[in-house]
Amino acid sequence: MFFKDHFNLATIPFYWDTLEPTEGQPRFSIDSERIYRRPATDLCMEYCEENGVTPKLHCLFYDKFSPEWLKGADEATAKIKLEKRIKEIAERYRGRMFEFEVVNELFQVHDRQTALGGCRDIINWCFDTARKYLPNDQLTINENNTLPETARKDYYSPYFMLCDSLLKQGVSIDRIGIQNHQFTGVSAQNQEEYDSNVLADVIWNDPMMYFKALDVMQKFGKPLEITEVTIPTFGHSQEAEQLQADMLKLWFSIWFSHPAVDCVVYWNTVDGYTYATEKWNENNCRGGLWHNDLTPKKSAIMLKSLFNEVWHTELELMTDEEGYVKFRGFYGEYEAKTDDISMRFGLHK
Repeated sequence: MFFKDHFNLATIPFYWDTLEPTEGQPRFSIDSERIYRRPATDLCMEYCEENGVTPKLHCLFYDKFSPEWLKGADEATAKIKLEKRIKEIAERYRGRMFEFEVVNELFQVHDRQTALGGCRDIINWCFDTARKYLPNDQLTINENNTLPETARKDYYSPYFMLCDSLLKQGVSIDRIGIQNHQFTGVSAQNQEEYDSNVLADVIWNDPMMYFKALDVMQKFGKPLEITEVTIPTFGHSQEAEQLQADMLKLWFSIWFSHPAVDCVVYWNTVDGYTYATEKWNENNCRGGLWHNDLTPKKSAIMLKSLFNEVWHTELELMTDEEGYVKFRGFYGEYEAKTDDISMRFGLHK
């Protein structure tokens, strides 16, 4: 049950290929067939709702993980089937999620699997369809690691121009999601390739560059969310673990300090259980916050310390002559106690 002690939000996997491996038989219910890394969505929701963890949906359309039975369909037929999926999910989960990620990683041209992946209006269509069935929920666009490119190209970076175009067309985007995976060594086949990956990541991850990119993306006036974070561990030593923890503190501090960022989600929290194929193995990154045996790494301890000690307000105050107190604190939920009264309140944007 350590998850709820470290996090207040969880990503629920709604990948279409494993949620509905057989057409017309979605795996919503708790007693559904078990699939590795893809628990039944109701099981995840039950845990979140029982433990005070806010769930978010990932995601309604991600072409890379489309079911086999969809891959031969033409565009018109595929849209009918995708609308049916969105409608079923909305009927079951509307009003229960922090947000619904509508589309994910559509910049990944090499991963397109269906007629929808290259459809010119697919983002507009997906958001219009999602809004039709989710009129009051937050809808999010999510894309891969775009911050370095945005820092270099400012308002002419692809992701900025995409979001700018969609919003000017009236597409109902509530939140903008940006991934931040540092997949060091994910495809390395030997030590030389791994060392080369490490050098590239060090050059790529410039804190000032990241802050500049966030300044650019905040121009839309939408909340920014760092949706998927992986910070590698460069080895198995205590020194390597400390470096990961130091990097985590740096990046989370950057995101926490930026006024446009209101949510950060860590990805693959436990070593050894990540997405892996023959040529792409995220386990190589050792990006978890816990070891494979669920014992915490230094990064997990660091993260809990940031949330519960550093970015935390706890103090004793004396009322003025009229019985009031004033304080400056972090956003969040509070409990106030006097000798005989206890009450809860919140500070929120």
